[in-house]
Amino acid sequence: MAKDPAKIDLADATAIVFDVAPFSAPDNKLMEIAKKSGVKTVQIVVDEAERQPADITVSLFVQTGNALLHHKFRHFHQVRRKYRKATKLVFIHLGDLLPYRSLRAVVDTLHRLRLRMKIAPGLGLKKADRRNLMKIYPGTRFCGKSESPARAYFEADLALIPPGEEALEAACVGTPALYTPLDKGQENLAAACAGMGTGVPIPSLADFSIQALRDAIAPLTLERREQMGAAGKKLVDGLGVQRFFAILKEQGIIEK
Repeated sequence: MAKDPAKIDLADATAIVFDVAPFSAPDNKLMEIAKKSGVKTVQIVVDEAERQPADITVSLFVQTGNALLHHKFRHFHQVRRKYRKATKLVFIHLGDLLPYRSLRAVVDTLHRLRLRMKIAPGLGLKKADRRNLMKIYPGTRFCGKSESPARAYFEADLALIPPGEEALEAACVGTPALYTPLDKGQENLAAACAGMGTGVPIPSLADFSIQALRDAIAPLTLERREQMGAAGKKLVDGLGVQRFFAILKEQGIIEK
């Protein structure tokens, strides 16, 4: 977005979709300009605290079936899962802004628990950092940056993720999750994610420890993980994009 929303040409626009969190001053200004111009505003909300006065709101955690996922998630949602008796592989997907030192601390903790890892690299993670982690911690692998994480979620026994859209990705393919808040504002969201029956909350990265992680994983027996996987698949089926376009058609934003 341009720094000055007033410079954005809305002459041919019928709607603006806001998929940002948190809202910045320019975002609020653009919404105000759009409303005055008769352009409909659509907001995709993960955390209800981020709700703005948009004309249409799609709340992903209230309407989990509307999760906007890559089409491969729909494919892996349909594939029958086989869960391992014991947890061996953890998929780590902690976002683009996680510093290398924080990621290394997470990897070190999981390695000490003798777990293998596959990691979705953030945009700021250098190739040298990736090589370093794979060298120091054998059995650690990375997803390609342009690759959909659907397969990585599906192949993992657990997903280590922040509470948010990643929770819906893991749920869609039936992978139980460990929800770790990346900041204090996410603690309530972590509890809400756990309340869906699809995973368990764990301490934030600042309080991450071997014992805390061991205590969180220990109760996740094969039967419990199967239950969590089934609960996730009931909540999210990977058809959210189609439902989202149906909403836009009903509102006359796009042609039927």
